[in-house]
Amino acid sequence: MNRLLVVDFETTGSNPRQGDQIIQIGAVAIEDGAIVDSFSSLINPEMDIPPFITQLTGITDEMVKEAPTLEEVFPRFLRMLEGRAFVAHNAYFDLQFLQEALLSQGYYTFDGYVLDTVELARLLLPMQNSYRLGELTVDLGIIHERPHQADSDAEATAKLYLHLVEVLRSLPLVTIQRLHMLVASFRSDIHVLLRHLEMEKLAALPEFEEKGTGKDEQMWDVYRQLALYKREEKLEASLKSMDRKHEVEESFEELLEETIGEQGRLLHNIPSYQRRDAQEAMMQAVFSAISEGVHLLVEAGTGTGKSLGYLLPGVIWAKQNQQQLVVSTNTIQLQEQLFHKEMAALQEALPFPVTAATLKGRGNYLCLRKFEQALEEPIEGSSQELRLVKGQMLTWLTQTKTGDVEELSLPAAGQLFWQQVKSDTGSCLNRACPWFSRCYYFQAKDRAREVDVIIVNHALLISDMEAENRILPPYEVAIIDEAHHLEEAATQHLGKHLSTTELLFLLDRAAVDCGSLLHRYVEELTLSFPETKERGEELLAEIGKEISPLREHVQKWTTYVYDWASRRAEETTDAGRETVRYRTEMFTGKSERIKRETRKIIEEMGEIAKLWDQLWRLLNKEEKPSFSLRSLRTDLHGLMQEWQQGMEGLHFFLLEQDPQYVYWMEVESRMARKQVHFSAALLQVSEALAEPFFAEKRSVILTSATLTVKNSFSYCLSRFGLDLLPEERVRTIVLPSPFHYEEQGLLLIPSDFPLPGKESEQAYLDAIVQGCLDVVLAAQGRTMLLFTSHSMLRYVYQAMKERLAHEEAPYLLHGQGIDSNNRSKLIHLFQTMERSVLFGTSSFWEGVDIPGEALSCLVIVRLPFTPPHHPVYQGRAELLKAAGKNAFMSIALPQAVIQFKQGVGRLIRHHLDRGVVVVFDTRIVESRYGRTFLQSLPPFQIESGPWPALRQQIPAFLGMLPLSDS
Repeated sequence: MNRLLVVDFETTGSNPRQGDQIIQIGAVAIEDGAIVDSFSSLINPEMDIPPFITQLTGITDEMVKEAPTLEEVFPRFLRMLEGRAFVAHNAYFDLQFLQEALLSQGYYTFDGYVLDTVELARLLLPMQNSYRLGELTVDLGIIHERPHQADSDAEATAKLYLHLVEVLRSLPLVTIQRLHMLVASFRSDIHVLLRHLEMEKLAALPEFEEKGTGKDEQMWDVYRQLALYKREEKLEASLKSMDRKHEVEESFEELLEETIGEQGRLLHNIPSYQRRDAQEAMMQAVFSAISEGVHLLVEAGTGTGKSLGYLLPGVIWAKQNQQQLVVSTNTIQLQEQLFHKEMAALQEALPFPVTAATLKGRGNYLCLRKFEQALEEPIEGSSQELRLVKGQMLTWLTQTKTGDVEELSLPAAGQLFWQQVKSDTGSCLNRACPWFSRCYYFQAKDRAREVDVIIVNHALLISDMEAENRILPPYEVAIIDEAHHLEEAATQHLGKHLSTTELLFLLDRAAVDCGSLLHRYVEELTLSFPETKERGEELLAEIGKEISPLREHVQKWTTYVYDWASRRAEETTDAGRETVRYRTEMFTGKSERIKRETRKIIEEMGEIAKLWDQLWRLLNKEEKPSFSLRSLRTDLHGLMQEWQQGMEGLHFFLLEQDPQYVYWMEVESRMARKQVHFSAALLQVSEALAEPFFAEKRSVILTSATLTVKNSFSYCLSRFGLDLLPEERVRTIVLPSPFHYEEQGLLLIPSDFPLPGKESEQAYLDAIVQGCLDVVLAAQGRTMLLFTSHSMLRYVYQAMKERLAHEEAPYLLHGQGIDSNNRSKLIHLFQTMERSVLFGTSSFWEGVDIPGEALSCLVIVRLPFTPPHHPVYQGRAELLKAAGKNAFMSIALPQAVIQFKQGVGRLIRHHLDRGVVVVFDTRIVESRYGRTFLQSLPPFQIESGPWPALRQQIPAFLGMLPLSDS
């Protein structure tokens, strides 16, 4: 493994057996950890290069016309490869081309060692967002000047490989040994590399070494054959916690001046900071509301600096009153940003010490005991993907301070494995666990108890409310950022959910084959208490007889329910799933079988639960089990609880429904596997929020850029249940954005576009495609297209891709759910590549921050109304109708306006930004309610008229052409 050749091929396609050819070779030789030679050449493929390959690589037919053929170049390349291991990024792509080329030239196929840097990177850099070569090189600071050109890619891959070897070399011996066991049967030869480094480390060990004095134990916390990141000593932690006792005697006004005044510490620490009137007004309003014990809704326009606007007064009040402040954001990503960016800046700027911590739901943290158990499971029979996931997590343990799953880049197999090893109450040994002092969840809870500011997400805030405040430390004041999501978060987390995938995974975990939880439990039980052996094995055999037919039964039932749902479902979700609302009364005639089979499944699960109970009782209360047995017994208890919840879930969703809920199923028609997701949501969450939450808290600050409809808070007040409180307990304030929208933004509304649903679907789609093309060409890319449905996004994407392929200058399209589901990755590609177009659905309507010229045009294809057949909307609409209210005006229109404001808010993100919004939905000017959308927007220049005239204004407004005199 000291001699390697790092290779990259550019090709005309992805399948050499169907005639695709190599058009460029890049190769870099490595010896003893250093680059010693390189080689690259264009290749004449003797065929036309497809346009999309030219677009991707920049290699044209003209460039390869005079280039040598593969036959001419190959001998030199093969001399370099001789006696070396083959290394590539996504190695099996390049290897298939190598093998096909060798055969076609009359050589033997390559039979040396193969290493894949994608696989190595996934194993050793488990916290990366992406394992694409381009993103890896950016994150690691590796120079990669010409992505998708073989010479540049090969050089970048060689440097990446050397970096990965250094990461591997830095790992503790115990981790390398465990990794070696996991990867022994991988397709590539990582195990050879690991063995080589393991021998290196063993050779470097001193002959005699006292426990605790070794280098690995000094650098890492090595315990029970696992190496963890060595966290800060408890003494440091206790010193930090003393900060909360620091008395703050200055007044709010004095501290404000000291922090943000002309001589303030914030200006000194952040030179780009500017005092803003709206931000200071927000600070005063927030401090006043908390001090006087009232709730406050703040709509703060883009550019106000609302994070600092609520954090500074909130922190000052908390320190003055020796209280904790809870701050909640909508997503975990925003939670992390708030902690690492805004809170960190404030800590530097304040004249007194402030401590902060994030806390997430328990299922976000790894249970070290469960992970230790999972590593003991037999490797044979487990998939390569699962072994890779376990390897990722072994490496991650040497890097993570938090044990938070959000840090990990897990594949699909990892998401399921996480369910097995995450922390939960049902299978926790608490203080009896040997890992207790190192437990990530309890450490996070301990930190949260000691700090001034706890940053959570809406999901945890609602969960704490539902758990009667047993999750978070007691608090009086909360600040809710992105508050327009509060009702949605409450709907989600006060609701109930079950999926057929979860059910089948539960059945897999209940298996009795060798290495399973039940099998290991019985083995350990009979080892400690031999008198239980006969009955234990009998029960295990009985469970085994029941489990297999039950799994088959559940699979058949899943297919039947899937077929029933898919025949009735319509696309209504952001994830592109199709949805059908249902009641159990609908299961009549042939569909009565759904209820009948559900009852049978619950009965069969009940029989297995009885057998488990008998197995559980084999151990008397008086007997003291070993740790290993106690650990397995705890996991079994957790599994039994989940089993019971599964039975209750089936009963709740398909047999006896609660009238307070609306029920629906979701199916994924584009997936090969037939899966059904069952959901139920409370019809009224406003009352659930009003009584236990707002009524009991001293002060809750709710803020967002979008809380009003036509400058009125009435919609949000009613949806949050704040209209049920005395008027004097609730205040509102609207703070304008400091941006000059009338100069910075232009809103174009074509008057000659077909109305959705009025003309034929094809004519409507054709008009949308042409309109989007016009905008993209006028702005030379730099455009984001926002859709309300995945199916329309896919249609427009494909149509535009075909038409733009004929343009002289290449355009790069980045489609959500097509090129990637990773929003950060798509945004990064859009920002860094010229002539880019970004296609997104609802998750792109907010939280996307792309300042500068990269985003110059925003297209809103349709007004973002919730589909009228969305189950939650339907259920709540029926409730309003029964009360004599208009559901469209009460919820559909306000929801759409808030979403529309969020979408438009993606464009102008900085006081120097300039951009054009195009709305292709003419209902905004032709319907009676359209004015509500326009009156809720910042003061853009608004133009409406025939599209051919409007589209000419785009390049002129963006400064790409001089304005005409006409």
